[in-house]
Amino acid sequence: MFNLSRLFGARASHIAAIDLGSNSFHMIIARWEDDQVTLLDKLREPVRLGWGLTEDGRLDEDVRDRALACLERFGERLRDYPSRRVRIVGTKTLRSIRDSRDFLSEAQSRLGHPVEIISGEEEARLVYLGVAHCIAPGEGRRVVVDIGGGSTEIILGQGMSPELKESLSMGCVALTKRFFLDGKVTDKLIKKARVACQQEVTPVVDEFTERGWGEVLGASGTVKAAAKVCGQNGWSDGGVTAEGLEKIIKAYRDHGKLDLNLKGLSSDREPVFLGGVIILATLFESLRFKTMQAAEWALREGLLYDLKGRLENRDIRQQSVDALAKRFHVNLAKAAAVEATARSLVEQVADGWKLEPEEASKLLGWAARLYPVGLDISHSDYHKHSAYIIENVDLAGCSKAEQSQLAALALAHRKRFPAKKFPMDNTELVHLAILLRLAVIFNRAQKKTELPPMTFKAEDKRLSLTIPGNWLEANPLTQADLEGEAGYLKEIGYELTLAAA
Repeated sequence: MFNLSRLFGARASHIAAIDLGSNSFHMIIARWEDDQVTLLDKLREPVRLGWGLTEDGRLDEDVRDRALACLERFGERLRDYPSRRVRIVGTKTLRSIRDSRDFLSEAQSRLGHPVEIISGEEEARLVYLGVAHCIAPGEGRRVVVDIGGGSTEIILGQGMSPELKESLSMGCVALTKRFFLDGKVTDKLIKKARVACQQEVTPVVDEFTERGWGEVLGASGTVKAAAKVCGQNGWSDGGVTAEGLEKIIKAYRDHGKLDLNLKGLSSDREPVFLGGVIILATLFESLRFKTMQAAEWALREGLLYDLKGRLENRDIRQQSVDALAKRFHVNLAKAAAVEATARSLVEQVADGWKLEPEEASKLLGWAARLYPVGLDISHSDYHKHSAYIIENVDLAGCSKAEQSQLAALALAHRKRFPAKKFPMDNTELVHLAILLRLAVIFNRAQKKTELPPMTFKAEDKRLSLTIPGNWLEANPLTQADLEGEAGYLKEIGYELTLAAA
């Protein structure tokens, strides 16, 4: 279910982050001590996951095997780490696989920890976080660019906070596969590749240029490689410039093939370097960059600091939930009442349903704030609107699976249980949905009502709720709702017994 990180007590602890990118897999291990993160080890393997993605969304078996073998090696380093100290994310290629469940299951078995698939917006946020901790922000705004194997993230931010995030469907692996798959390089193919990149970049140019910025940073292997090649060939003073990029492209055009042995270019970067440079050159042209400095840190370092924040109880997900609730004018007092009731119910059935009270209560608290967001659109079927908003909005800090689970809870909080659209195989999530439904029922009245002392017991699918009889008599609508709920739960195989004390 939800991968909610809890606090741990040791002052010095090792934490780890893994970035399953479309070109390379990265693992980074660090020590967190006295509010400082010290990097201990870095591993990178050019798995080229994006090369194995077929047009119909399947993953080639050879690439799949290569990826899983890499994860087996990574997993050896992480065997003794609690999952709360490890965060593993998949990006563009894993977002694009038609059915990633089998691969994710095998990946998790080799790593010993869950893998999250994150959105492009979340990827962009984490990239910016990593760069901001690497190169301290100055005055004014900065642009951060990360060219991955399958996508390119462009982030405009100020200080430690990103203001504008875009994830574009162009990456060094994807562009190479599309235009240079046979290894040949011609002027015609270069022009076609540049036009394709311009089509991706053009829709976002105005929004960036209207705000302006003072510095431009690049956070990917492509940028670092381009800076090194330009510097070692005397085409720049160590940064990346438009002139230097055009000289790299000309060198490939003159050579006619991808296997160009450029001074300063590593052999493992060589197959996808031209694709990355063309993307970079297009960004320079469209956004009128003058120069770009390479940053050593990127997504995986951002993951480390995000994980550190969760472990210090500074979870960006809580901020995101609160911001979304405020944006859609949720009645926060009522949401707090629903959360309090849900927490009370969790405490009573945690043992019977084998729930972890802290994690369950935190998730239910977020669901209590978000289930009403659809009311801002329409009261009719508002739970469906809520689910759609939660599923598709940029909820910083959450993986796609986490947003899907929150959306499922919102969809299931009222009326008939949506068994056909709910992940019924996730028993723990079903149980949390039932608790949320009951909490909403007890707080449905517009006028605040003192809740009765109640006893709630759960044993598998048999539930019993005992409430003082005089309270039920004084609140006939709630009693009717509870009796109706018993009927709804019966449809999904749960038996709810209501008794008067």
